[in-house]
Amino acid sequence: MVLARLARIAFVLAAWLALGAPASAQLLPEIGTGDPDAQLLLEADELIYDVDTGRITAVGNVFIHYQGFQLFANEVTYDQAGDTLIARNGVRLEEPEGNIVIARELQLTDDFRDGFATGLRADTIYRTRLGANRATRTGGNITVFEDAGYTACYSCLKRPDKPPTWAIKARRIVAAEDKRTLRFEDPRFEFFGVSTPSLPSFTIPDPSVERKSGFLVPTAVYSNLIGFGVRNSYFQTLGPYRDITFGLTPLSRQGVFGDIEYRQRTATGVFDVRATGIYQFDPGAFGDTGGNRRWRGSLSTNGNFFINPRWQYGWEGTYTTDRRYLDDYKQSFDNTLTAPATIYLNGLGEQTFFDARIWAFRILQSDYNSTEILNPPPPFSPFGQQLQDKQALVHPVIDYEGVVDRAVLGGELSYGFNTTWLSRAETDAFGAIVNGVNTARFRGVEGTFGRTSASLDWRARVMAPAGQVITPFAGFRGDLFYLDNRDVNVTALGDDEEVFLRGMPYVGVNYSYPWLIAANWGTQTIEPIGEIIARPDETGIGHLPNDDAQSVVFDDSNLFGPTKFSGYDRSAGGVRANVGLRYTLQTYSGAFLSATVGQSYHLAGRNSYAVPDILDSTGNSGLSSNKSDYVADITLNSNGGLAVSANGRFDEETLSIERAEVSAASQVGPLSARIIYAFLARQEDLGFVENREEIQGAASLRVLDNVRLFGLVRYDLQDDDLVRQGVGVAYDDDALSMSLAYSEDRGGVPEDPVDRTIFFRIGLRTIGDTSVSTGLDN
Repeated sequence: MVLARLARIAFVLAAWLALGAPASAQLLPEIGTGDPDAQLLLEADELIYDVDTGRITAVGNVFIHYQGFQLFANEVTYDQAGDTLIARNGVRLEEPEGNIVIARELQLTDDFRDGFATGLRADTIYRTRLGANRATRTGGNITVFEDAGYTACYSCLKRPDKPPTWAIKARRIVAAEDKRTLRFEDPRFEFFGVSTPSLPSFTIPDPSVERKSGFLVPTAVYSNLIGFGVRNSYFQTLGPYRDITFGLTPLSRQGVFGDIEYRQRTATGVFDVRATGIYQFDPGAFGDTGGNRRWRGSLSTNGNFFINPRWQYGWEGTYTTDRRYLDDYKQSFDNTLTAPATIYLNGLGEQTFFDARIWAFRILQSDYNSTEILNPPPPFSPFGQQLQDKQALVHPVIDYEGVVDRAVLGGELSYGFNTTWLSRAETDAFGAIVNGVNTARFRGVEGTFGRTSASLDWRARVMAPAGQVITPFAGFRGDLFYLDNRDVNVTALGDDEEVFLRGMPYVGVNYSYPWLIAANWGTQTIEPIGEIIARPDETGIGHLPNDDAQSVVFDDSNLFGPTKFSGYDRSAGGVRANVGLRYTLQTYSGAFLSATVGQSYHLAGRNSYAVPDILDSTGNSGLSSNKSDYVADITLNSNGGLAVSANGRFDEETLSIERAEVSAASQVGPLSARIIYAFLARQEDLGFVENREEIQGAASLRVLDNVRLFGLVRYDLQDDDLVRQGVGVAYDDDALSMSLAYSEDRGGVPEDPVDRTIFFRIGLRTIGDTSVSTGLDN
């Protein structure tokens, strides 16, 4: 490879030396190409032609420039009789791509297809370095580096004399240009100057290769449930756009875990399919769970294809033989509780958006007995049981939104459409204390439910005298519900098919009067804001399902606006006023402070937030009385390493904290840290009979230039319980990444054991990553 690149300029150089080119700088057209623009520049202190031997030598500060290549040497000799070119003393080749080759001596023979070099070092644009005492190129294809070393680092070019963090030393490194591989014979890894014993020979792709068939770096896993194992995998390319990976992991306790993954890129998109499975030797290790079976496995697939630049479709899906399979065999590392499956079509226009999907969710946790949320009264199943049957199948959900591309009545007119259809096999209920009685509330009801909604929204912005801002707005939304309740115990929805129509017009105005105060250090803005919205009463409350508006979190972000519901199933009614005060401080040094405080008032009609639906999503929301709770937010960024934010909701009468979240992040010198505090008062209407309060933090301390310590903790202040903790140490530079961490997680369901994990990872750039994950649960 390296010698082949040198040979590209050697042919032209030799031809011109043979013609007795002068030693002074010359621009010479390339011979035999017919391209007058392909020129060679030659500079040297002296040019010597030996008539007897036929040797032509350029001596002293030799510089050759040819098609972007630059060759420096103290002496360059061309032997016509032997058809040999030799460059000596300080040979340096700089390629157009940025590669740099340095050698003591270079010799090319046999029409410059073969040759050898001594004292060779090559730094490439791929941030790799290869050095050898001697390099020999034969057959115009194979280059053998003897007593060689290989490493990869971003700083190799900038600091060529700095020793690398790691290197592979080998008796020989064989580079095959046709196969684009590097083979290491009698290799030894060297870390921080310490060598390992000799290892078996192995082959890796050339660093310029993005995809190459071969064995991948092994990874190790351990758990007392499955035993110890090392995953060995083989990657096979099937052309430029397809590949397949086979993996086998012999496990000391459960047998051989197998996996296979196929990937393909087409002219319009990509897709992949992955299957895993195992025949368990000791299924009883998993106790009374779904994992106590012989055959276990999974099948997953993803795809995304473009119909044209604006439209695309795709899918995502995972099937498992049982709920705990992915977690038991370390196939999921984000503690997810569901595996989604979806088929979708979406499009994006200049001012429109369309999305259609079908959703299904595979529950990945075992049924459990809840200790935080009350069980519903009979005949409904306990909370935490029959989880898969309670999960809805969505078939489909379709969204279409857009904005009219011209002004309408001096403002912006937008429109939206949504239809959602879903089914459940089991009613999802929990218990809530109402007037001292355990009352059933419903997150979902057995049967099929559909809703189709269409809306128009208009908004304008008027600048009044003295900087006043007046924003009138109006709109209408219509909803058509279809109910097929199969649970006769949920009497609020009836027990027959039913169609229900709901309409909600609204009109309102938002008024703000920002005051700007300028100083020589920055600016301040004080902005009082008032808003009033008029609507008829919401209909059907308590007699319609609520699946997509279950979260009602009243805070500063939704203080203003037509509704505080998160979805379509609820539609706020009545006459309401929202007031607030916003303060902003901005210094010219970049520091920033903002604060907002406000309150909402129900003025007339029926208060939608005071009437419970079948879930009672508005219970304990702070909006059920004529005067809401207070909401406030403050954010500080010093632009010097400190950022603090706090927001909360405070009881309207006592100012007691109903909900609060405080976060702070800081970086001071080598220390960076973040801490979050969260509090949520008990919500008996939603089944939470106790306060919830916790604090979590994470920190990283750089003790050396490339070494850092890190840790995290999550603590339940109400139960006085350590939920999660972890510590670790890591080393990172431009060639090597290495970390060792230990963590304990008690955040699962009550029946789950403490998840204790030791994780070790090492990554060598261009070679690959490997890791060892050790589960110590049970």
